[in-house]
Amino acid sequence: MAISQQRHAGQQQHGSVEASALTGAALLQDTSSHQDSVSSYFECITACSVDDGECVTRCVEVLREQP
Repeated sequence: MAISQQRHAGQQQHGSVEASALTGAALLQDTSSHQDSVSSYFECITACSVDDGECVTRCVEVLREQP
């Protein structure tokens, strides 16, 4: 392979590595956001009385509204 072709191939590979890193960072952020939402949900239902179905329903609604 000629040197210019090797450089071009290396640049393409470097670009795909950068794209993969960005995708991975977005995935980690999304996962972290999901975990925060679930944690908030459990904190909410823990604060509810055992027999308070309306409280638990509100917690579920808040969880569903989370991005």
